[in-house]
Amino acid sequence: MEWQLDYEANETFAKVHMDTNKYIFIRGSVGSGKSSGCIMHCWLNALDQAPDANGIRHSRYGVLRATYPNLKSTTVESWKEWFGPLIKIVYDVPIRGSIHMDHPDGKTKVEMELVFLALDREEDVIKLQSLQLVGAHLNETAEIPRGIFQMLKSRVNRYPKRFFCHKDYEDEYESYKDKLGKVGAIDPFIISDYNSVPTEHWLYTIAEEEKPENHSFYVQPSALLMCPKSRGFVVDADDNWYQINPLADNLLHLSEDYYIDQVQGADPEWVSVFVLNNYGNLRAGKPVYKMYDDKVHFSDKPFELSKGIPIIIGMDTGLTPAAAFMQFTSSGQLVVFDELVTEDCSIHEFAYDHLWPKLRNLYKGFNIEIIVDPENKRAQTDKKTARDILIKAGLPVSLGKSQNPAQRFESVVFFLRKKDGFVLTDQCPILRKGFLSEFKYEKVSTTVTGTKWKDKPEKNIYSHVHEGLQYGAMEFVAGKIFRKNVARTQKHTGPACNSAGY
Repeated sequence: MEWQLDYEANETFAKVHMDTNKYIFIRGSVGSGKSSGCIMHCWLNALDQAPDANGIRHSRYGVLRATYPNLKSTTVESWKEWFGPLIKIVYDVPIRGSIHMDHPDGKTKVEMELVFLALDREEDVIKLQSLQLVGAHLNETAEIPRGIFQMLKSRVNRYPKRFFCHKDYEDEYESYKDKLGKVGAIDPFIISDYNSVPTEHWLYTIAEEEKPENHSFYVQPSALLMCPKSRGFVVDADDNWYQINPLADNLLHLSEDYYIDQVQGADPEWVSVFVLNNYGNLRAGKPVYKMYDDKVHFSDKPFELSKGIPIIIGMDTGLTPAAAFMQFTSSGQLVVFDELVTEDCSIHEFAYDHLWPKLRNLYKGFNIEIIVDPENKRAQTDKKTARDILIKAGLPVSLGKSQNPAQRFESVVFFLRKKDGFVLTDQCPILRKGFLSEFKYEKVSTTVTGTKWKDKPEKNIYSHVHEGLQYGAMEFVAGKIFRKNVARTQKHTGPACNSAGY
């Protein structure tokens, strides 16, 4: 039966198809070709299975979706679009598929089985517990509980059973033998595709915090880029302008107005998550720093501290004290490389039980400067300020330049907007979640004239360490920020931090 498979892997999936890790995750924008790439990954794996004595390459894959309607109308249809008359679908419980065809080598045949499972059908979940598979595809994994992924791990690499290799491949049998193990599966896997998720989601946790071995995580380029109005061609509901990202995957297979239709008049939070491919929550709040771009500002590469440059520790005090650790490099870059976050903790406990041990164990020999909230209120119990307690603990403390919210905000924005001006390392998970979604303004109401937000960020575990970051950042840009207001307020006339070079 003639049928032409016209597939050319995009840049992301060209890497995915070469990846031999057992568990592979792909996060991308709508329309980025994630589902198609995962389908073809299953197909390419089927081609790689070892032929048995009859020259048949056997394989079986589970294909999972959260709901039956989406499984039937979208996931199954995608397989039918790719394989046309080559695929036979039986709409039973569960839905089953099969593909039988000659292998490109001209000597063997491919017999590929598919089991389509919907997780909202009890009988499908029960069936999952007894499946024997080579591999599996979790389609739209954001809708699927982590427990299903964990259960699926026990179902792959269980098919086919060990067999004698085809006679034409006897010379290669030893290499097959090394891969086959107790069963006959070559490179068993679970591949998962999904759009960006909130920072509380298990997919964020496993990809950004746990990072287990044998797991690969791919992030496709965003479909659009935010840009000035002069260069933009599409606008969202908040008058943000966008242009096509020339590095985006799958553009050749989309209509020219695909993303224009998606974005025009859309909620900017939706655009951020589903088109720009940023982590975040929908309708949960408005992030304080919308100019933060995780793909630009976050780095999982080790940062080498310089002992010739002071470590600035911006600290927020109160019953939830928190601190952000940073250095201002010789190239003018603010690198935030560590954090210390507590809950229901006194300043005394924070200083002696948390801060001092970290400084002794990790940053001994560095010049340390601690910048605290300039309001510096006295406690009602012993009348001592946070600064008093920290000084008594032997810590070098100074008051922040200002408590003005706008000036604190601008101190961080100054570096975010600067080219190569800001880096956040993977030692700062709370700060990162705050940037992505949790340091946010609460929604007050939505009316026909638009959405209204509170004028101050929500107080939570993320806000305290972000305020510490603001106090620290002000040490380097205070001169620039305040200079505009000196003549009017006369509140600050001194220089900025010497290490900043101002």
